[in-house]
Amino acid sequence: MGRIKILSDSIVSKIAAGEIVERPGSVVKELVENSIDADGTSVKVELEAGGKRLIRVVDNGEGMSHDEALLSLERHATSKISDVDDLLSVKTLGFRGEALPSISSVSRFKLITRREKDISGTEILIEGGIIRKVNDIGCNRGTIVEAKNLFFNTPPRLKFLKKTETELSNIVDVMQREAISNPQKAFELVHNSKTVFNFTSKDKINDRLGEIFPGVDFFDLSLELNGVNVTGFLSSPEDVRTTTRKLYIYVNGRPLRDRFLNRIVIEAYGRHIEKGKFPQGVVFISLKAEDVDVNVHPNKNEVRFINPGIVANVVKRAINRMLDNSPWISEYKDNYRIIRKEFHEPSKYTKYNNQYWKNEEVVPRFSDIGEKSLDERDIITDNQADDNDYYKDEKENGSEELFVKTGYFQNLNIIGQLGNLYIICGSNNGMIIIDQHAAHERINYERIKKNLLNKGHKSSQELLIPEIIELSPDELENFRRYKDKFDQLGLYVEEFGLNSIRVRSIPTLVGKIDIKSIIIDMINEYGSFDEEKSLEQNYEKVISTIACHSSIRANERLDIEKINGLLKELDMTEFPHSCPHGRPVAREITFNELEKLFKRT
Repeated sequence: MGRIKILSDSIVSKIAAGEIVERPGSVVKELVENSIDADGTSVKVELEAGGKRLIRVVDNGEGMSHDEALLSLERHATSKISDVDDLLSVKTLGFRGEALPSISSVSRFKLITRREKDISGTEILIEGGIIRKVNDIGCNRGTIVEAKNLFFNTPPRLKFLKKTETELSNIVDVMQREAISNPQKAFELVHNSKTVFNFTSKDKINDRLGEIFPGVDFFDLSLELNGVNVTGFLSSPEDVRTTTRKLYIYVNGRPLRDRFLNRIVIEAYGRHIEKGKFPQGVVFISLKAEDVDVNVHPNKNEVRFINPGIVANVVKRAINRMLDNSPWISEYKDNYRIIRKEFHEPSKYTKYNNQYWKNEEVVPRFSDIGEKSLDERDIITDNQADDNDYYKDEKENGSEELFVKTGYFQNLNIIGQLGNLYIICGSNNGMIIIDQHAAHERINYERIKKNLLNKGHKSSQELLIPEIIELSPDELENFRRYKDKFDQLGLYVEEFGLNSIRVRSIPTLVGKIDIKSIIIDMINEYGSFDEEKSLEQNYEKVISTIACHSSIRANERLDIEKINGLLKELDMTEFPHSCPHGRPVAREITFNELEKLFKRT
């Protein structure tokens, strides 16, 4: 080990910069928040190569004097706090005084600024933390900050930057987060001389949401309790996404990516949304500044609460009240009451047969079987194929085709459908409960994967009327980035107008689907691609999404013929035990478990 020594100012500045400046998106975040604090009415961001080659942020805020401009480049120089007590009541987005010196130490940096009352402005040129030039310049009121060749003097950091499209997507997300909480300001983003979006100033946040969440219906969120005020707009449980990128949370106007708060919102939706799906919308949490610590991490994306339990409780109660009053949940409750009524109705059936029901228009409920006579229940057991005989025959014949002909699922005795969600079957060991959506999703997943990946099959069906889908700016960028991947899957989609796409054809294999939902979910899946994973691993996520959207949905009634067909196809899959997302397809309740349940043992 070497001797202890004091590091040079140059190394110290680069270490400090590493905590603040992680990627181009963090530079944009710091500069845009400075512009917002400067109390201007517009912010324009210009980029080249996803911000790696150029980031320029222009605002019409208060600007700075000559001396203030020079002082702003010194570490921990700030106008937003003056003593330690101010840390307990921070009301501005920035307060550390680290952003400008950190950015200037790892880029070729330019600062141009002028106050309204000054005749001329100030221009400062810095290269890698070293001031090269300071002079007066004619310019408009406000501030222009320019950072070129980010990390040019720190090669280890430079090599960890992602592709241009990935960095741009991150910046779009940063800009949208800031634009939502500041609807009265205009925000413009330009990349490689092409406008990505141009949000004009709005009177209300509702108008801004329409630009960032096109076509999404939101429900109001409002509750004030125990000193915590929660407001916002969230989607119904049926309009969800596959990532949390469309869930924006703010504390006292500060945009956050806080895992604790994300988890609280997701838990509040509970079982209304399936695993792997996330609500979209915005949640604003307001409380006394002294009850929240924003000085947790240099990037200011996380906070700590004095009473996190109180905050979590108010957020959950606000969301639960929103869900209880929404049209979706009201309809859900009505359907639930109908299901309960049907569940307890006397049986409409007099005799069970393994091949058909006497009334095929309505699939019987599990409760119907419970009301049959003992003799009729015995018929179910007698007609069932013996599992031991099946495995014995398979072993003796050594034929894989036998599994297709006399597979496990297709030889179960179908009892009926429960709640339009589950298929109930009887077996020698007890009762098998099958999730109809998970089963069909597994079938579709293997069929689509086999045809699209192994055989390269791209058969498509052209839509009689093309589907027009409006996208948010970040979704449109992701679509442009991965358009060729859509073509490879047999989904032919093209840009149509300023912020829309047109779906011309879909893969033949997917059948009837909600085209808008599947396209948006696929865009989000592509946008969350892990570049460390193989192409096939990433494709599997997308194929899982296609399979999910083209499968039998919950609350879909199936007749006996469809159930038989579903179980036969399930036997033909390579892995019938779970859906592509990991949820189980079937669960068995044995006679022994039932006897314990009813205290017969």
